Amino acid sequence: MALRTVKLGVVDLKQVKAVLRRRLQLMSEGVHDRKVIVIVNGKGGVGKSSLAAALSAALSKTGLKVLLVEIDEQGNQDEDLGTAASGLADDGHAQAAALLEGKPFEPVGEARPNLSVIPGGPALQDVIEELYCQRRVAVNSGDPEDQFAWMGMYAAAIDPVRHLYDVIILDVAPGSEPLQLQALVAGDMTLVPTRSDPSSRKGLRTVARRFAQARQLNPLLRLLGVVIFATASSATRVQKKIKNQLAEDLNGAAPVMDQTIRHVEAAAVACRTHGAVPQELAVDTTADLDPAVRRSLRALAGDYRSLALEVLQAKAALDQETTQKKGAA
Repeated sequence: MALRTVKLGVVDLKQVKAVLRRRLQLMSEGVHDRKVIVIVNGKGGVGKSSLAAALSAALSKTGLKVLLVEIDEQGNQDEDLGTAASGLADDGHAQAAALLEGKPFEPVGEARPNLSVIPGGPALQDVIEELYCQRRVAVNSGDPEDQFAWMGMYAAAIDPVRHLYDVIILDVAPGSEPLQLQALVAGDMTLVPTRSDPSSRKGLRTVARRFAQARQLNPLLRLLGVVIFATASSATRVQKKIKNQLAEDLNGAAPVMDQTIRHVEAAAVACRTHGAVPQELAVDTTADLDPAVRRSLRALAGDYRSLALEVLQAKAALDQETTQKKGAA
């Protein structure tokens, strides 16, 4: 029986390829500003969404104009930021329309002053299906540019709005290779939350492989650092051992952040129940909280404030390195 070839109807990537060429040109000229931070890991349950929400809130509080994009069909940021019952919760429809229909990549609104959001949600399933189709088409192409262009769809969507923000944070689904590759190609820096268990460390190595693949289209992508979650704040010796193990996993390719993030289940539940990040809930005198939970929230808020400062310092160091290389050239 003769096989019939069926042509897949996919989004035209002509504009995507043009944007990727322009980005590479800007990078080569040293005029591509680093401002997109990708928060990504290889498995769920290691603090990714909590980190994205808390870091976004902390940076926006300093006066930086921040855009938080949730590239995740789970849509957890609505709970983390308390926007689930508001008009900001659109189940990812605005994001999907930008990727699939060419509509502007615009936020649905501000979750906090200086913090604009583009939520994720179930509508991103259509985006994932499109990406799988694009990859299947790309495999059969003889043109190297066509083989990789599908990974730049988010980069092309974000490109027109980059100049509007000081920082753009991409919160990416842990289990989706196509979405992670998209975010890594669109990003400038990568922040990886992880725990110390073997499964989390295996997920970290998965991210490292995808990071290397994305750099074929995004040569300036850098690992900003690894953030350790759920360790006892007083276990200095244990933390040092964990940091050494993670550095070995990454062959020294990324620093492990000095600031770790403690985990207290009651505090985490309280934050999502109230739709607030730890820095906000810890000082909310109207919230009916157990004194022990409030103490934990204050400590956790301190962790995130310290981490935000460390992230900004790491970014500044990367910017300085780029400036020095440009000057030497």
